Amino acid sequence: MEFHTRRLGAVDIDETSVIVFPRGLPALENCTRFTLFHEAGKDAPHVYWMQSLDNPDVLFTITEPAQLGLSYEIELSDEETALLDIREPEEATVAVIVYQDAVDNPDPHPFPVTLRANARNPLVINLRARLALQKTAQTPQTGLPGMAR
Repeated sequence: MEFHTRRLGAVDIDETSVIVFPRGLPALENCTRFTLFHEAGKDAPHVYWMQSLDNPDVLFTITEPAQLGLSYEIELSDEETALLDIREPEEATVAVIVYQDAVDNPDPHPFPVTLRANARNPLVINLRARLALQKTAQTPQTGLPGMAR
């Protein structure tokens, strides 16, 4: 199917690749269907765009926690495990949403934005079943010296 977005333009979506968030996302409960994109030509991309198929204005940048020196030990309830149709722990993958903040710096700076991650609310995705949820209030483990928790 063809889908039109403000940021990515017209894109073809393979309907079998749609990831469903049965509960939506907090504050975006009406956005339940998403697709992932990455830079063309990248066999092992580090950053993905997660585009809502319910609202063309909703687009997130996501990455693997390890790219940010983070790791998680997430416990899912029986209800969450059933919701995601997880049969084996290996089916679940974790991602974090990354966003940009403008730097409030009076000095000229070559990079006028700061990247931040929503580390306390990671996404848990079952890639086999194409089901996902956002797990709130998690504490990631840091793998980089000097990183704040």
